[in-house]
Amino acid sequence: MSLKTLDRTQWSYAEALAHVQNVTVARRATEAAKLPPKPGPAHEHWSPPQDPTIAWKAEAGNELLVALRDGDLHAQGRYTQERTGWPHGDFSGFGLHSGYHSNIRPEQWREGKCRMGALTAGDWEFIDIRMPRFMVKAIWPDYAPEPTQAMQGAAQHAYTTPYLELMQAAIARFGISAANQGKKECLVDWFLAQQIEGEGVSNKLADAMATLIRLPAAQRGGAKRALGPDVRQRG
Repeated sequence: MSLKTLDRTQWSYAEALAHVQNVTVARRATEAAKLPPKPGPAHEHWSPPQDPTIAWKAEAGNELLVALRDGDLHAQGRYTQERTGWPHGDFSGFGLHSGYHSNIRPEQWREGKCRMGALTAGDWEFIDIRMPRFMVKAIWPDYAPEPTQAMQGAAQHAYTTPYLELMQAAIARFGISAANQGKKECLVDWFLAQQIEGEGVSNKLADAMATLIRLPAAQRGGAKRALGPDVRQRG
């Protein structure tokens, strides 16, 4: 990737987390849909089932932190070592953060605690954490199910029977088409000479298969009726 095309977009920690959560939830939902349904608890009114997305989002948060702690994903933040008060509520006790972003090392991720988009340790803190969007998407690309592959797999294993296969063979053998229906007697004779799983084809079955591979109009026999005005007398 050249410098001209390099994606320099920075995501905040919250934006990166939201992306990882969306990817993880979509993947897990697809996997869960393929599993057989589980029986519900006997006393469901006492312990109602939990929304599985809660656990999937927590899993996504752990995956993001592991990538940061292992150095697979790089991030920057505004650093400080200045304590401006006692921690309480959402206030960590740190203030006077730098106006510039500096790199957060993997060991700092392992030492600190990440909360509310800030990384806080005993003697320092990073806020306004940012990371390259292209790196996040390289590890967690946009998830899209692949129904096309499933449909192709189903087509490759389409259901058939020896009877259907024999009728298809007859269609190919005699060149049956809408314009060429063939003679039923010839088809019946051909079916009678065939075998299905080592057994001969009965007269009744041969007649039925010869009927089924031809159009209904061909069963009536005779010349095809020409389309045109009705010249029958009326009244």
